[in-house]
Amino acid sequence: MDEIKAFILSFQFMTRIPINIQIDADRNDFHKMVKYFPLVGGFIGAVASFMFFVSKNIFPREIAITVAVASSYILTGAMHIDGFADTFDGLFSNRSRDRMLEIMRDSRLGTNGVLALVFLIILKILFLTDIKSNLIYSTLILMPLVGRFSIILAAYVSKSARGGEGLGGLIIGKISMVELILSLLFTSVIGIYFVHFTALLKLLAVSSIVTYIITKYISMRIGGMTGDTLGAVNEFAELVIAVSMYLMSAIKL
Repeated sequence: MDEIKAFILSFQFMTRIPINIQIDADRNDFHKMVKYFPLVGGFIGAVASFMFFVSKNIFPREIAITVAVASSYILTGAMHIDGFADTFDGLFSNRSRDRMLEIMRDSRLGTNGVLALVFLIILKILFLTDIKSNLIYSTLILMPLVGRFSIILAAYVSKSARGGEGLGGLIIGKISMVELILSLLFTSVIGIYFVHFTALLKLLAVSSIVTYIITKYISMRIGGMTGDTLGAVNEFAELVIAVSMYLMSAIKL
């Protein structure tokens, strides 16, 4: 697969943007697109920032933030937050490993998933609402940017809990060190335009540590990672960025 096809495929895979280009890709080639995930994240952040810019001149700040967050979920078909909810349903079901995996695959949401989803969205909106105006656009872009890098990191340090089946199986345990480094490079190049280098290092360090801990915990519970749990990692990483930017805004780190 050439790089242009991999780039297009990354947008087709990670968003609901109707790109009517047929990409013939072998299942074993899908991992080659992951290095472009941060670029997709940056685009999603740019759209969310634009929606905030338009909305803030019409509605109160809280509603404008809500519109921005909602736009990011609409753009991705809510695929990551759906995985986040499914992960909580499975992990906190107090069932066996195989049963937890079955619960995650079930399209119906349980109580644990609904509660986790609601609290996640509320926390995102509350932290974003209290971030200083000069940092809000940077935060809206950095959240999905770093979130998508976290997916790559989690997939790199883990194995598939389903033996390579499912969407997650296309990339989990198949990412090379080169692809990981390139994705980090893309993340850094975009991120450096929005925060100082030292601040970006702190954000990447904190989010990477949280990603690693969550990935190892989930792997311990179900024997690896799935597409749903990668979505959960993305949502946790986005929340970590929101909290970190709030702290930087509040105490001027």
